Amino acid sequence: MEKPFGEASRDRPPASRRTIAEREKAAPAQPEGATAGDSPADRAQEEPAAASISVPPVDRRLESSPAIQVEAAPPSTREHVTKPLLASEALMEDLAPMRPAQDAARIWCAAVGAGFLLLGGLSIAGLRPDGVVAGPPAFVLGIVALFTALTSVSYRQRAVAMVVLGAIATVIGLQSSGTAVGWGTARAVAAIALPAALVFRSRYRAYSGARWLLVAAFLVTLPSFGHAIVKLALHDPHLGHLGALLVILAVLSSLTGFMGAETTGAGSFLAVAVVLAFTADLVVGRLALLDAFSPRDIVIVLSAGLAFAATSAITSLGLFQILAWRLAADARRIDLHSRRPENEKDGRDRRPPSGGEWLT
Repeated sequence: MEKPFGEASRDRPPASRRTIAEREKAAPAQPEGATAGDSPADRAQEEPAAASISVPPVDRRLESSPAIQVEAAPPSTREHVTKPLLASEALMEDLAPMRPAQDAARIWCAAVGAGFLLLGGLSIAGLRPDGVVAGPPAFVLGIVALFTALTSVSYRQRAVAMVVLGAIATVIGLQSSGTAVGWGTARAVAAIALPAALVFRSRYRAYSGARWLLVAAFLVTLPSFGHAIVKLALHDPHLGHLGALLVILAVLSSLTGFMGAETTGAGSFLAVAVVLAFTADLVVGRLALLDAFSPRDIVIVLSAGLAFAATSAITSLGLFQILAWRLAADARRIDLHSRRPENEKDGRDRRPPSGGEWLT
């Protein structure tokens, strides 16, 4: 027999009524108007069934995909991609460099500085024509050359310093050369100008102005070249003819600088050959004037030749760098793509058929 609603609850034990009261206090209060299906417990029972129907299973193989791993990587661990070097940029730097022989200038300044210090020591020892008087200038030039090699200066400043240093050393050398100052000046100018033009022509072979500079250098070299020809033609054969012959061969070989832009004309090697040829002309000419080959005389002649070669090399290199600093921007205004005639494009004959025009 069923009991009324209130009586059934009164018949329960006290512990059961307390348990129900504690559960009601712990359960969250539902808002007004909420039904039994809106409770969190009811929604938790309905959502898994709905989720199992609407969401497809995830493919575990996608987690190991390389593309997903790259996208998930933080920006700091991604590989940094640099801008590729274009072929036109590499070709431009090869045809018209901005600062050529920058490291070589430091090496040459250091070598010439050490050479001047050696010459100063020979002067103090009395193995040079001016003796002790020539020692202090050589020491000063050597210190200045070493300072130029070791200090951090701009490209143009080092080039100007090299030219000034070489000019001072040339003047000092000409003062101690005796009566042949005129021919000595012509030899020194030729040994400076022609190598500088040859090196400039080899490094800027696509620049038309480089050949005009080479023409100017040949004009400057003409007095020394003519003097060598006259020596061979009018004087009796002797030891001095060997130096004149080397000068003629070196100058004539420099004509390869007028070749096309596809070759450097071996300008760098010819520049060294020209300096060595004029140095040999100086050394052999002085040795031919000696009556007896004493050790002291030989040291004097060889030291003079060493000073001439070092001075000509450093001055010529400085002049080349000044030309490069001044004309490099103009030399870069060249067309890297050779323009072919319209009839030669794609290797086909572009002429229309005889007696008519192109068919359309």
